[in-house]
Amino acid sequence: MKTGILLLTLVLCVTAPLSKAQESPISATTGLAPGDSFTLFVFFQNPMPRVTQIRCSFQLKGAPKPGQEDFPRQLGCAVALTRDSDTNYRVKVEIPKGIAAGDYQVTWIAVTMDGVEHAYSEAQLPTLAPVAISNPEHLEFSPIKKLETKP
Repeated sequence: MKTGILLLTLVLCVTAPLSKAQESPISATTGLAPGDSFTLFVFFQNPMPRVTQIRCSFQLKGAPKPGQEDFPRQLGCAVALTRDSDTNYRVKVEIPKGIAAGDYQVTWIAVTMDGVEHAYSEAQLPTLAPVAISNPEHLEFSPIKKLETKP
């Protein structure tokens, strides 16, 4: 009996970490919805100790889902930034209510230092996985049936 319990304990100790390893990793780019936020970390190659502002833009990739054609399709960084070191900064990105669902890709990051702003875009930006946003809301606007004027 003691051997069976010892063997069962050993099997559980070995298999528990393996089952965790097969779970998908939690990321800031999954499970986000209107009202949520995520943090964008910006790592510069060289020290940038005088950065005072970081702005950014994420755009919806592709067309919006039916019923969301008139919803906003852009995310932006909050005004405040946090400096972790001379090369590492972070900014909060809030997901507004009523935003179109889908994958959002960073399109530009603008950095202000000593009152001068420099924008990074396209090839100047490192690869970043799209941010997936879900939003089940949709709106259907009725066509206008008739217009009239009266004196």
